[in-house]
Amino acid sequence: MLEFIHSNSSLIMLFSTVLIWLLVAVAFVVALPALWLLSRGLWPEMAVKHREVASRGLFKCFLFGLAPLVAGTILIAVLSKVPKMGALAVLVGGVMIAWGFLGSGGIAGLIGERLWPEAVAWRQMKHGGLTLVLCALLPVVGWAVLLPLMAVLGWGIVLRSWFLKPAPAPTPALPPELPAA
Repeated sequence: MLEFIHSNSSLIMLFSTVLIWLLVAVAFVVALPALWLLSRGLWPEMAVKHREVASRGLFKCFLFGLAPLVAGTILIAVLSKVPKMGALAVLVGGVMIAWGFLGSGGIAGLIGERLWPEAVAWRQMKHGGLTLVLCALLPVVGWAVLLPLMAVLGWGIVLRSWFLKPAPAPTPALPPELPAA
């Protein structure tokens, strides 16, 4: 009888572990595109700048994103060693992750623009975001490579967007001169 109870408790533990990871995956699928759409709705100019920066090349964004990665890691490590600062270290880590994923909305917008060019901008963001998040659900490669890469690229996109000069306003075309009568 004891063996039956022990085997069932390990089965229940396995089921609960699988359920927890399934709920985490569902949370990512819902939360990240929602974060990008919220950003698009609250700060449309910033979302357009992030998409513009992403379209100019992701390698530079990756290099720019390494600076916040290193600085944030050092800050979190220092804060976690200071007595009674563990909660602040967790808060800084959460803000850093949210900041990175907020910037990676530029990638979602770029993907949406390239795959659905006829759609309105917020639908491009939604469709591109869902595409990006579903790729991040790929086991191992998506979890261990794509999600952290999205955060690093997002930090770089945000940093590069601070230095992005706005496009010059188009000059209106002058009407052709009328011949003198």
